[in-house]
Amino acid sequence: MFTTKVSADSKADLLTKSKTQREARERDKRCAGSALVIQRHWRRHLSNVSLRTDIMTEVERTLSRTDYTAIELYHVISKVMFLGRRKHMTSSHSPSSDVLCRICDAILGSNNVPDSEKSRWYLSLAISKHSKDWLRQVMLLLSACLEDLGLPDRTEEGSGNSKGGGRKIDLSRIDHKHKVRTYLLFFRLACDVGTWRIYQVSTANTLVIQVLERFSDTLYTHLVSRGLLSAIKAILMANLRRVEPSLHQGHLDTISGILHLVFNRSAYDTDIWLAMFLSVFATPSILSRLNTAHVRDITLDVHVVTAMTSLTTHTPQIISVLEKDEVLFLLLNVLHLLFEALRSDQRITYPAIVDTIHVLLRAAANTTGKAAHWHPILGLCEGAVSVELTNSVKQLTIQISMLYSRMVIKFFFQDLLETEFPKEKLSSWKALFAAKLHSESKLLRHVSKICSLYLAAIATFEKFKTDILMSLCCLPDFLSSLWQLVYTEHYQSSRALARAMTSRDEPLDPFVPVLVLFCSCFSQYFVVLSDEEIYEREQPFSLRELATIADFVNGMIFNVIWNNHVGLSDHVVMGRVNICHGLLILLHERDQRRSFTPNSKFWTPRDASPGSILTELRAAEASPGRAQKVADFIPWIFPQKRKMEYLHSIIKQDKANSRGDHQKTFLVKINRKRLFEDGFESLKNLSNEVLKHQLKILFINELGLEEAGIDQDGVMKEFLEETITYGLNPSFGLFSVTDENHCHYPSPLSRIHAEYTELFHYLGRIIGKAVYEGVTLDATFAPFFIRQVLHNKNALFSYLDELPGLDAELYRNLIFIKTYDGNVEDLGLTFSIDENEFGRMITYELIPGGSVTAVTNSNRISYIHQMAHYKMYTQIQSQTRAFVAGFKSVINDSWLRMFSLPEIQKLVSGDVSAIDLMELKKHVRYLGGYHGNHRVITWFWDICINDFNEKEKSLLLKFVTSCSKPPLLGFGSMSPPFSIRAVDEDDAGNDDHLTPGQVLRTSFKSFLGIQSGSGSGSSRLPTASTCFNLLKLPLYSKKAILREKLRYAINASAGFELS
Repeated sequence: MFTTKVSADSKADLLTKSKTQREARERDKRCAGSALVIQRHWRRHLSNVSLRTDIMTEVERTLSRTDYTAIELYHVISKVMFLGRRKHMTSSHSPSSDVLCRICDAILGSNNVPDSEKSRWYLSLAISKHSKDWLRQVMLLLSACLEDLGLPDRTEEGSGNSKGGGRKIDLSRIDHKHKVRTYLLFFRLACDVGTWRIYQVSTANTLVIQVLERFSDTLYTHLVSRGLLSAIKAILMANLRRVEPSLHQGHLDTISGILHLVFNRSAYDTDIWLAMFLSVFATPSILSRLNTAHVRDITLDVHVVTAMTSLTTHTPQIISVLEKDEVLFLLLNVLHLLFEALRSDQRITYPAIVDTIHVLLRAAANTTGKAAHWHPILGLCEGAVSVELTNSVKQLTIQISMLYSRMVIKFFFQDLLETEFPKEKLSSWKALFAAKLHSESKLLRHVSKICSLYLAAIATFEKFKTDILMSLCCLPDFLSSLWQLVYTEHYQSSRALARAMTSRDEPLDPFVPVLVLFCSCFSQYFVVLSDEEIYEREQPFSLRELATIADFVNGMIFNVIWNNHVGLSDHVVMGRVNICHGLLILLHERDQRRSFTPNSKFWTPRDASPGSILTELRAAEASPGRAQKVADFIPWIFPQKRKMEYLHSIIKQDKANSRGDHQKTFLVKINRKRLFEDGFESLKNLSNEVLKHQLKILFINELGLEEAGIDQDGVMKEFLEETITYGLNPSFGLFSVTDENHCHYPSPLSRIHAEYTELFHYLGRIIGKAVYEGVTLDATFAPFFIRQVLHNKNALFSYLDELPGLDAELYRNLIFIKTYDGNVEDLGLTFSIDENEFGRMITYELIPGGSVTAVTNSNRISYIHQMAHYKMYTQIQSQTRAFVAGFKSVINDSWLRMFSLPEIQKLVSGDVSAIDLMELKKHVRYLGGYHGNHRVITWFWDICINDFNEKEKSLLLKFVTSCSKPPLLGFGSMSPPFSIRAVDEDDAGNDDHLTPGQVLRTSFKSFLGIQSGSGSGSSRLPTASTCFNLLKLPLYSKKAILREKLRYAINASAGFELS
């Protein structure tokens, strides 16, 4: 037999072919199975479509009728629910997309038919054999409505997180507005069994009533658990996202009714309360939008107050769940609830509500310190501002004002206002006893909490700071009661109080918030008080009490700085200290202007040693510490002379640092005819460092020749004084003078000069140079202008106080408006002012929109201060800025912090008191044979002291020293000292280059009393070397001749060419 031999390759091909055929058969089998599945699903789809079409047709047919019964409606709804896919009831592709809304309309309509058609009452099925299925059907309908509003099928109501909620709601569409209205009415009907017609006709049947109430409770619980409150929030927020709100009053009345029902049913259910506050009450100004009657009913509910106070325990949840703006909305709605509750005479336990509001204030504040966006309520903040907030600013502002309404303030501070304080401070042993009982002082602890609340409100709502503080101050007896609490409870030593003020530990000493709020309020109020109110009427404090307040705050500030200066590095601590310091500055400046303190040593704290502090300040110049803080905060503890000496030492050191070992000298040629113009052109481009070097001035006389004088600072002094005299002259147009004291201030009309800002900058540098070189000028500036040079950021200031010196008539008119008893609107004033500028009337607005903002009784105080601020600051703002910039380019700002307004004026213009020539006589130096008992010297001093008037004494000083005012530190500080040298007529014209023989001859003649030349000595005038403060006095034979020649010389103004 023959056997067939199969190769290995053929076998492999056979296996591959078999595998391929097997896979093909399996694929065909799967395809056949898939086709069967597809056919089955398609047949099912066709069947479902047919069924759905039949059901929707029946629904359409039934709902289009007006005589359908409750059981027919029930069956129709059951068939719709049988479809099992609720989305088909509202899908846009369905021809019956509004079926859910139509079903709700049908249910609502069935409840309104008369008693004769009871069979149509859908809600009557609650007591039928279908009650169980009916209840499930209604619950499904409620869930479908909530889902259709844009909420998930199951919303965790307690979370309050409704982000994304309401995205399906477009209230610009009429069908959506109708749908929202229908759903809200359906929700209210389900929760309020009292509106069911079956309930209304069954009042006699207790059993039926109980069954219906139980069903209603079940539906209410179902609604709340599925997101009713979040749905309401979504609707309200969707409404607020539109510039023109779409919800009409009917919508809002329905929402009011639902919320009222929720409050009534919540009883002591804390979870429902929390859900309410985290959803509905986290929408802007909810109470302002609801029905007034319902709001009143809500606030009268005792459970509402309990709910508000319970928020404190849920603070972490509130902060973690709500956005920043939502916390703000919740806070303001709680304030609104409190306001309405107080207006309804509701009894409230205020310690708990204080804690709630305080916690929400701190949560709403911008604590990050970042400022990327402008928030219309909170100011600069980190996050973007929501549209809902922007469209609700007006309502939110009204809610904020409720916090500082008189009713709320009286409610919070009622215990303080009703307390009778002792008239005098306790004696020492009683004070010790009071200290022991201090920890048990309920009043202090309670008031401290409220003060902390209002301090937090000021920090959070910084835009409303003035309104809050002024509302507190205007409450009768508030300031005096708060001060009495501070005064009577102040049992601690100054150092203990200083430690409390600089502590960051929580809780703070209860005394600290009380003191800080008092200082904040009184600072704000003190600014608007006139001298008549303070000194004549003694309101709100007597002058004795005012001195006590000043003494207390002054000592406290000193101890805070001196004993706890390390704590001042913390911005929170520094904020407290700055508030108290601001009041202290106001009190000190008012006392400087018109004293209310007993003596000149009053402002030196008892524990302070100015000498040792100044010594420490000098020793620590390289690394400023507490002594520098004392100099910055309370510089008035140092005597004026010591401060002047300290400033001169600083300037001396600065000169050494800037000029170095090799002093540079800059020569400037000035034509006397064009002194101001040449100086401006020559010096305006010099750098600040160059200006601090020595300037040599070379005057060109009227003939175009260089004057003979060689500048050793004397000519420079004359240049500075002449420049300022020319620049301040009102006829030049840069400066004006006040009516009262003829003090200089920038002229509002100085803009007539093309380079007016450069000119003011130049004059500022010239005055800075004069102060830097110790040269006093004949320049007196208005206090309100000097104040802007100092610019203490911690102090408030009222320009109204200084207005009488500038415009007495305007001041009288503003005071008339302030005290006007009638309706201020009758005066026809607006927040604007008309100015005549070179024949043209120009209107300036005091505030944005001021020309159309009427002055009323409520805003007249603001108008008065805005007007004073405009006249004394706004209209000369650019001039002042340029002047101050020029001045501070030479004089460091930190050098001036320890000087008061009058002292700054003295730095510039010297002492305004009469020139004391007796002091000058004590420090004079005689040369050339003159001595104190010489006949000519005796005549000289007799003429100067007894014959010269003040103007001539000033001219004499200017003639010899180039300065018409005495040195700040007295004539003893003059360097070189004031000197009088005898000169001989034979040496005329060569006084500065005498040979030893000439000096010896002149000295011999003057010693023996030998007259020069003809014996009369009448041909020679006195001359001076202002660089050396040297008077060259010839040997006159008669006193009358000396008087005549001396008067002629000092009045000649001939520069260095008089001899």
